[in-house]
Formats: sequence, C-alpha cells, structure tokens
Amino acid sequence: MNTDKSKLGSASAGFAMAACITILFSTALAWAKDACKPLNNFMNAVAWHNWITHGLVDVILFVGLGLIFSKAGWVERMTSNRLISLLVAAVVVAGAGLFVWYALF
Repeated sequence: MNTDKSKLGSASAGFAMAACITILFSTALAWAKDACKPLNNFMNAVAWHNWITHGLVDVILFVGLGLIFSKAGWVERMTSNRLISLLVAAVVVAGAGLFVWYALF
C-alpha cells in the first residue's frame, strides 16, 4: 500500500481540480449540443463551428477555475494521489459517457 502524503503546490492542485471539472463539463456539453439543435446552431454561429466554440468554452472554464482554485486553500491540502485519482476517474467517466452516448445515439 502506498502511503504517499506528498502535497502539490497551490497552482498545480488548483489546475488539477479545474481539469477534473472541465473534463466532465466538456462531456456534458457534447451531450447537450447533440441533443439540443438550437444550442448546436448557436455554438456554430459564435465561432464558425460548434467544436471551435466548445474548445474555447473549455479553455476559458479551465483557466478560470484553475485561477480560482489556485487561490483556494482547500485544494492544496489534498494529497497528490487523491488529485491523480480524481483526474483518472473524471477521464474514465467522461470517456465511458461519450462512448455510450455515441454508440447508442
């Protein structure tokens, strides 16, 4: 059993948490724009293509949350193993969610 209790710096921890949330948000946005044609049309109108808008929203969310979480004291108290576990879980959930979404619909 690994008992690593190392901590990340505030910026690393903040942006790792922002990545977790952005990954899950991106998956939900992909579902939403496929399910809601007006949203897809709106996103096409904003930046020439819905995937460009999608990427811009993801980058803005990631940077914004990363800066906010970097200033929050609670994120840097998490161990590095905990943050890595959260990142892995977010990627697995998002990947499975997108796979199921596009396989069934």
